[in-house]
Amino acid sequence: MNMERAVKIGLSPLQGQASFEETLRECERAEASGFDSIWLGEHHNNPVLYPAPLIGLAAIASRTRRIRLGTGVLLLPLYHPMMVAEEGAMVDVISGGRLILGVGAGYAPEEFAAFGYSLRERGGRLEESAALLRRLWTEENVTHRGKYYQLDNATVAPRPVQRPNPPIWFGAWAEPAVRRVARLGDAWLVGPSANLQEIAPCAELYRKACSDTGKGDGEVALFRYVFVASSTKKAISSAGDPFINAFERMYFRWPHPVVKRPEGQLTIERLAKHRIILGDPKICLEEITRFQERLGIKYLVCRFSVPGISREACQESLDLFTREVMPALGG
Repeated sequence: MNMERAVKIGLSPLQGQASFEETLRECERAEASGFDSIWLGEHHNNPVLYPAPLIGLAAIASRTRRIRLGTGVLLLPLYHPMMVAEEGAMVDVISGGRLILGVGAGYAPEEFAAFGYSLRERGGRLEESAALLRRLWTEENVTHRGKYYQLDNATVAPRPVQRPNPPIWFGAWAEPAVRRVARLGDAWLVGPSANLQEIAPCAELYRKACSDTGKGDGEVALFRYVFVASSTKKAISSAGDPFINAFERMYFRWPHPVVKRPEGQLTIERLAKHRIILGDPKICLEEITRFQERLGIKYLVCRFSVPGISREACQESLDLFTREVMPALGG
């Protein structure tokens, strides 16, 4: 299946809660069901989320034929750009030209401490490295003397299949970072932790910055957690506590330039409002449509697996989404 729809739908598959073989099977089913892309994130010192997304995508490439393969996101400041350029090119070659390189600056202090890097340098490293990636994918004999990286007569071989290079999408929130997306990126990848009211001002800034740089409106890709059940009541009872625990543990632990934890006791209704696509198929479709109309999104990346929700319930949610939500999105 390769249906055209107004919003392209991606899948962020199971990570760290089962064998990688199960993740591979989920990706095969996603391709057969008409999903447009697969996205692997990157975290370190984490029992639930995997590191090394390009390695994972190379494995998924060998088990799929059509579906696009994205990093959502690769923490670019933790790597030398030459290594990312070479490994990204290899994934693009192995997959026959299906890579989307999503990159971000990162935010978790313990991840940078594990590599011995300064969290304060992440924005500068990201900017210098991203500009170098395009040069390494399109030029031969690249020499560079920068603040963070030095290259002498470097050439990436083999070249990526995609010309001039695989698309580079950026995760970003703070104003300088959003402006960087408009300058250097092919799309803005909006993370799952912010609600619509928090995203909207960033989207306005991004659109204006894209217009100022001659890119028109710019492309927006939205990452969301999704849980679909036969009734909204069942969705809340099945997923409420796991979602609260996951957001407290993963997204509300550290200061964020945009995302604010709702004050007081956190309920699933308050957490999910305009943030999590949660409910029966009709409610989920309405929420996706709200994001689409407000933000003009062209891509929606969905994660159905959350620690604490049974594998059976997650699979039922994914099946309901595939049968009853995706076709209504224009597929």
